[in-house]
Amino acid sequence: MVFVMQISERRGVSLLVVTVAILLMATSLTVVIPRADLEVRRAREADLRFKLGEFRRAITKFVRCHGRQPVGLEELKQDADGNRFLRREYLDPITGSFDWQTGIDTEGNFFVHSASEQASIGGAAYSSFR
Repeated sequence: MVFVMQISERRGVSLLVVTVAILLMATSLTVVIPRADLEVRRAREADLRFKLGEFRRAITKFVRCHGRQPVGLEELKQDADGNRFLRREYLDPITGSFDWQTGIDTEGNFFVHSASEQASIGGAAYSSFR
């Protein structure tokens, strides 16, 4: 007994194979896309920590040079003597612009933090990173 498929039956099998393949790809994308978003957020947080470290380094150099805390970010970019304490104008990786917030802590030290109120992966606000 010879089994021969007709052309219309072959098309049905091909359609079934293509449908299953599309469903498998869609299912795998539902796993991959959130993970990719998480990796992007981790990279931005790492970049934020690096840039805040650069601000701390610049503030420390400014205090050693002038014996006082800087008044604002403009002094870190270039002081009255023409000294530069920041290598370049770092953009906030969370907001995408140079909109850093500054403040003075309880000990009288100048600090810089992100202007974003979004929560980090760990749940803390990016503005609480120092």
